[in-house]
Amino acid sequence: MPYLVLLLLAYPAAEIVAFILAAKAVGVGWLLAWIVLSAIAGGLMLRHHKLAVAFSLVSDLRSGKLSVGSLIWVARYYLAAVLLLMPGLIGDAIGLILLLPWGRRAGPLQPPSEIIDGEYRRIDPSVAADHRIKR
Repeated sequence: MPYLVLLLLAYPAAEIVAFILAAKAVGVGWLLAWIVLSAIAGGLMLRHHKLAVAFSLVSDLRSGKLSVGSLIWVARYYLAAVLLLMPGLIGDAIGLILLLPWGRRAGPLQPPSEIIDGEYRRIDPSVAADHRIKR
């Protein structure tokens, strides 16, 4: 728990240091332009998130490739959008890394080999054999 508090305190400090170093390197105008454009991109991603999720999952479902990887992609997309929306260069870098297509198509989930697929029906022993439904 103390490490989490330390991380929550260190992240804003690291963002401030990154702002200062980037402003010295490229200039304040370019830095502000980057922050505004990344916030707009993050906002648009969140706005159209439902549509992107629906198309992605329906496409995977129709092709038979719905997997844990496609569900993780949805979470990565949403987290990247939130990180781009928040001002900060480190968050923007992490958000852009999350948008890279690594691990996207892992393939469909396969059941374990010890599972036997089949149909069954329950037979009530209290019903006489001549009154049972025949198939």
